Amino acid sequence: MQIKLIKDVDKGSKHIAGTLVDVDDVTGKGMIESGEAEPYVKADEQREIEQRIKEIKMSDAVKVTKSVEKKSFTEGIKALIAGNVRELVLKAPTGQDETDAADGQNLVYQGMDTLKGALMEDSIIYAKCEKINSFGPNEYGRFIPYRNESTLNTTSAPRTYAPGEGISKTPTKMAFGKHDLKLGTDSALVYLTEEILADVNYIEQYVTNAMRGKLGWMADYNILKGAYSAAVQGCIGVFDGGAANFYVEPVAHAATYTGNIVNKIISGVDPRLRAGAEWFMSNSMHATLVGQLGSGTTVSTQPLFSNNNMVLAGYPVNVMTQMSAFGAAGDILFGNFGKGYAVASRGDIILSKSTDVAFLTDEIVLRATFRYLGAPTFRKYQGVDAVDVAAFSSTSGT
Repeated sequence: MQIKLIKDVDKGSKHIAGTLVDVDDVTGKGMIESGEAEPYVKADEQREIEQRIKEIKMSDAVKVTKSVEKKSFTEGIKALIAGNVRELVLKAPTGQDETDAADGQNLVYQGMDTLKGALMEDSIIYAKCEKINSFGPNEYGRFIPYRNESTLNTTSAPRTYAPGEGISKTPTKMAFGKHDLKLGTDSALVYLTEEILADVNYIEQYVTNAMRGKLGWMADYNILKGAYSAAVQGCIGVFDGGAANFYVEPVAHAATYTGNIVNKIISGVDPRLRAGAEWFMSNSMHATLVGQLGSGTTVSTQPLFSNNNMVLAGYPVNVMTQMSAFGAAGDILFGNFGKGYAVASRGDIILSKSTDVAFLTDEIVLRATFRYLGAPTFRKYQGVDAVDVAAFSSTSGT
């Protein structure tokens, strides 16, 4: 091997410091360890090493050669941002319990489209609802009026009469009731560490977007299934157990659906509201209906679904994870939220951060808070033709 002398060396023949000497590996290693010499690397090899070190420092990332490799949470995110990772398992070293799924466990990366897409469950229903006026500075509740009549005929309110000579005026009454609601609050919490947020700024943006998406998902869930009580009055669900028959016209569930059953569900919505009505159904309900009513089936001689299966009997279809499974009450809903449900919120979603939650363990908490309320505005009634209609129609389950 070739070494470069650091000190003058006299071993049979004198060599001056800075001289290049060819020695055997054992002698060279001993002289390097004793501080008499240092390894010699050719100039071109040295430049290549220095350039490689510079590139590693600039990228600040570890390239992954295997298809799946477990790395620390911070290293994984850095490599992800640098574009050096195709697939990896991210694990949080601190701030979350890796053995408890409820506390995060493993975050599995599958691609940027996954992070921005499927995990971001935005609101579908909330955006369609009728919006009432914003709150004043000291208000925390709101009266939401609803149409309150069980029949609609010639004698129901408001009452009418022929203003002819000698005909007495018929007394009338208002056909409206009101929901007295108070603001409800939904909060989403995520525990992280300052180290993670300092090393990888992207993670904070991703987490806050995920929280906003989950709050939107919860808003839709509460509009569909929120339970009204004297203590909690934030959101009355369309499928509220105590008032399902008050707001929704039920249709018997069927194991096999036909065009006639679909039309019966549609007929349960007031004809004046059908222009803006849409379908809302679970994934399992949608898959079943496509199989029974789609093209190529023998159930219907003419397909009721559009080619992309997102229009049914001329009305748009929304497939939602908040809806019940096929066969359960609430697996499908047909209705008009723009005219059948009113919501109000105080401001937008508020994002805040606290560093005091677990100071000694370097944990911080991110919190997203959303305050809102809502209720149906159109109760079902019976018309002259003895058919019950409402703003919503749904199967009653098995």
